[in-house]
Amino acid sequence: MKANQPTVYGVTKIAQLFPSIRKIKNKSLREKVAAVWSEAITAGCGGKGWTFAELRAVKFTLLAGDIKMTFVDSCARQCTAIADVLKKSFRCSIPIQRDYLIAGALLADVGKPLEFDKDASGNVIQGKFGQQVRHPFSGVALAYKHGIPGEVLHIIATHSHEGDKMERSIESIIFHHADFVDFDIAKFLGKRAAKK
Repeated sequence: MKANQPTVYGVTKIAQLFPSIRKIKNKSLREKVAAVWSEAITAGCGGKGWTFAELRAVKFTLLAGDIKMTFVDSCARQCTAIADVLKKSFRCSIPIQRDYLIAGALLADVGKPLEFDKDASGNVIQGKFGQQVRHPFSGVALAYKHGIPGEVLHIIATHSHEGDKMERSIESIIFHHADFVDFDIAKFLGKRAAKK
């Protein structure tokens, strides 16, 4: 690889951050999800890129508690568990596209590395780009660029409050609730810790 070419992380490397990527059965989709994360990692932090160690340490929300990068994989695992429960509990067949659900769960916050930057002291802050474009929008743009299917783009676009005025797909409903389970618990624990 030439020195001026950006680093490209494949499925094996991205799986070190998000093991659930291996659960995506469709090889092409799995590789596209890795490509989206690869670009977000290398282009994020105001264009400087992030190391894997930095990403693991970054609070993945500046709004609540101590949610780290592992939160992304936690949500993906919650989504598959919810899908399994729904499949076993309902008498009718619920049409859940599992690969899209996992891909959407893994990509919903892919815009965060673009949204965040570091100040002169090395503290993680919301960067200028993040102040202008929230992560659901930058995430959809980045995923679209890599050929991610519309069903997955829908999950990225509708997972946060920006999606509250849209009709969410089944997969997006599942992810939206899994996402807020982690977020709300982290917020609760953060408030509790602040009181001590």
